Amino acid sequence: MQPLAGDEPFTRLTEEVSSTTGAESILSPDHPLPASAAQLLAEPPTVTNGVEQAADRNRAFERLAVEGAPRIKPLLADHTFRPIKLIELDVEAGLPSLTGLERYQAVHALVRMNRRPIGYVKVPIRRGFCSPHRLADGVRQLLSSAPAATQLAVQSMLDVERRAADTFQGPPAHEKRQSTVTVAVCSRERTEDLAVCLQAIGELEYPDIDVLVVDNAPSSEATRRLMEDRFPQFRYVREPRPGLDWARNRAIRETKGEILAFTDDDAVVDPGWVSALVSVFDENEDVMAVTGLVIPLELETEAQILFEEYGGFGKGFLRRWYQALPSDSWHLSAGWFGTGTNMAFRRSIFNDIGEFDPALDVGTRTNGGGDLEMFFRLLEEGHLLVYEPAAIVRHRHRRTRGELKTQLRNHGIGFFSYLMRTARVYPAQRIGILRLAVWWLARWGIGRLLRSFVQPRGFPRDLIVAELLGALVGLTRYPRALREARRVAVAYEEPA
Repeated sequence: MQPLAGDEPFTRLTEEVSSTTGAESILSPDHPLPASAAQLLAEPPTVTNGVEQAADRNRAFERLAVEGAPRIKPLLADHTFRPIKLIELDVEAGLPSLTGLERYQAVHALVRMNRRPIGYVKVPIRRGFCSPHRLADGVRQLLSSAPAATQLAVQSMLDVERRAADTFQGPPAHEKRQSTVTVAVCSRERTEDLAVCLQAIGELEYPDIDVLVVDNAPSSEATRRLMEDRFPQFRYVREPRPGLDWARNRAIRETKGEILAFTDDDAVVDPGWVSALVSVFDENEDVMAVTGLVIPLELETEAQILFEEYGGFGKGFLRRWYQALPSDSWHLSAGWFGTGTNMAFRRSIFNDIGEFDPALDVGTRTNGGGDLEMFFRLLEEGHLLVYEPAAIVRHRHRRTRGELKTQLRNHGIGFFSYLMRTARVYPAQRIGILRLAVWWLARWGIGRLLRSFVQPRGFPRDLIVAELLGALVGLTRYPRALREARRVAVAYEEPA
């Protein structure tokens, strides 16, 4: 996740709620919805073509900054590490009694209403036990205080009316034509993770999904054998050119669907993932890209908890629509819009704006930035991108401190490589890029480093330094990576 420059206000932004069921009957009649729900019903937001003009740009920016990624703190009060138990609560299904949790420090529950996420509940564990009463208290607090929960509950009432009206206006929604979808997984030498990923993809609740595995520059036949032995129903292609963006571009050319959805081999998709993505595309033909919520698959190691404290991949629980104006530069902070672990595009958009830059991301000197650059490019060209939190993917974070340190260093390299690429291709954005780079180095990098001396028990200093040094390295990586990508393209007789 990359921070958003504090002096770059959003110019076109809306926060749209996702549908769910009402909250009054969830826990107790003594805990009704907050009074603000009635106000929301009485004064619905005005939306034009899916994009609402923010009345106050700075306030819109501040709202996004505050409600971005759901943070998970390590809660290591006694200075000894204990993992965090992750569960999901569908409040319509009741609240469980959790036992056998002696080795865990806390329960972090993703709360869902009608299967759609509304927020996290964080409950401490006492003597290896977490009672449904404590979970209920946490859910009540979430419903009474979280804007997302309140708005979701209100939206559900409107959805009930809309669904009732639909029964008289035409055939049921499930009989209407849905977009065809290709799900692409780009992988290299991680067959154990890939098997778990594909097992979840096989359980997706969407008809006739085309699944494509792109084996990127493999050094063995392990992935091919896995596909033949366990997943023969899915397509397999071998992409010999090393680099994640080469693999993504191969997926673009091999796709059979109108929508191309990407996830990673170390991720586990939610059964409703594709349905949530496609629903946004089908609601508005102007939407060209959709990203979704990425939550941790597990928090079993200190490194995994530290990554969530750093910010993780989550972008919050409200649907957001993004579209840039020609004079804008806020969308340079592309890390706010999503991540490559959970992104989908209309196949046709690549005919307009081009494919991924093979000089960026994993497998090249830049180590990242390919997804950020595509998000920026899509918005820079005037297209519409939507963040839909109902499209959920669970990501297995790096398990060791060394792996996390390498990942954060690569984040710094990838982010600044993306900025250098953008400055080269879009010279009109160079002033905005300079402002963002200075802000990132001063506030996010050096600022956090200095605070680590004042607050030594905060985020580990060595991880801050790793990302900061990576950013400095990233200032020079893109030109070399571009030359190498061109050499690879010549070797395979294809323009880079």
